[in-house]
Amino acid sequence: MLRRSAALTLLALSAFAALASSGAKATRSVVPDIVAIEPHPFSAVVKWRVPEAGRVVLEVGVDDRYGVWSPTTVARSELTSRTTLAGLEPGTTYRFRIVARWRNGMRSEARGSFRTSPWPGATAATAVPAAADVKTAGTSGSPFVLPPALPPGVVPSPTQPTQGVLPPGSPLVESSSPLRVNGNAVFPRMVWRQCPTYYPTSIGAGINLFLGVSCTGTAEQFDALFGRAMSTVDAHTPHVSGPGQVGWHLQDEADVSVGHASRLPQPKGAGRVKFLTLTDHFSQRAAPPPNGKEIYPAFFDSADVIGFDTYPVEVRCRLDLIDNVYWMQRELIALTHGKPTFQWIEAGPMEHCRYNQDPTPEVVRAETWLAVAGGARGIGYFPDYWAEDIRNEVRLTNREILALAPALLAPVARANWSAESPVRVGARRYNGATYVVAANTSTSPTTAAFTVPGLGGRSLRVFRDGRIVRPLGDLVTDKLPGLGVAVYVVAPAGW
Repeated sequence: MLRRSAALTLLALSAFAALASSGAKATRSVVPDIVAIEPHPFSAVVKWRVPEAGRVVLEVGVDDRYGVWSPTTVARSELTSRTTLAGLEPGTTYRFRIVARWRNGMRSEARGSFRTSPWPGATAATAVPAAADVKTAGTSGSPFVLPPALPPGVVPSPTQPTQGVLPPGSPLVESSSPLRVNGNAVFPRMVWRQCPTYYPTSIGAGINLFLGVSCTGTAEQFDALFGRAMSTVDAHTPHVSGPGQVGWHLQDEADVSVGHASRLPQPKGAGRVKFLTLTDHFSQRAAPPPNGKEIYPAFFDSADVIGFDTYPVEVRCRLDLIDNVYWMQRELIALTHGKPTFQWIEAGPMEHCRYNQDPTPEVVRAETWLAVAGGARGIGYFPDYWAEDIRNEVRLTNREILALAPALLAPVARANWSAESPVRVGARRYNGATYVVAANTSTSPTTAAFTVPGLGGRSLRVFRDGRIVRPLGDLVTDKLPGLGVAVYVVAPAGW
């Protein structure tokens, strides 16, 4: 009798254990597997496997903030597949995670990392202008689309149409195209004619394009940057070439230093582009240069990648003119018909304003993101020697740009905001995710308010510190400190 009771008890315990094990298995989430990783200079292919049906997406970035999503893959059953992570930068360590959402609603992930191949020695650069929109100038009421009626603070000239910088009926170009290297969009972060002694410091701060060289010749330039960064040579020496070269740079501030585009050298070669830096006198917010504003169309036609400098603190000696960084960038995009555009950011003393405060890290950060919000496809820092606090900010900002580059190089997305507010806003969409840059041009705390059509109540994550902002439908409000910047990242719908 005791033996029979013990047997029944053992059977019951076994059945209970089996049921408990079955229940645990039913509620435990399975995880995706990383099968293989194939890194390349500008991309990486991740091979993965999921053991059952679900939706799969990859997130990638330079640290655990990630920031960029791949397209979503729908697995209808067990699946082994691969995802190409595009828009990456050579010689960079990336982190990624494979995120799966199963049919039961549970979510799991697998994490990995890789390092892209070094910058290739053989480079072919192209700059194909972005297509103009079917709309025409003056037909849109959004302040994000240039030309608006007039930017804040601009008084229309009696000799110029109040329409803005484009003649009535001109096609709108809302986005510059990106610079492409070996067919891949890149976000150049530049210094001007730097001595090779400072190359390691600049590369450590995130510089990836060196426009020319100083203190030595191009042979040392190419040798020091081989596999580490891109560079250009002076357009007066078109015969010079070397590894990592993407083209030539024309004379600095050529609209005032040269005077007319007909005096510029015009080197030509397959896989090479010309970089041109102008002053801000092309803008309706600035006085004409010595030869008048009529010179600018020829300058815009003379180069492939066009940038400018305005320097509100160091040249105009007025921090309250920092708003020019945004509006002039928008003007340049409208005037250059979709060519890649960039802007130089003041990053140190220039001795033009004897009684003015030099740029602070907050100024450098605000100007950089104002330019990006305005549509810049590249950033330069001038001068090329920085105080430690400025260098740290350049490094942090460049790291954010590097992590988000595929999204920042995407066409602009619609965002509605008031031009009367001191906060400037720019938006992008990439693989279903939304990215919004908001920068306060005032030194006082200000509430940013904007709408992004299609946001639908999805939370915004501030990229730098992870802070979460919850919108009301498509409306976002957030408090920004003086000269404060927030780069918001919104996951694709369903994630």
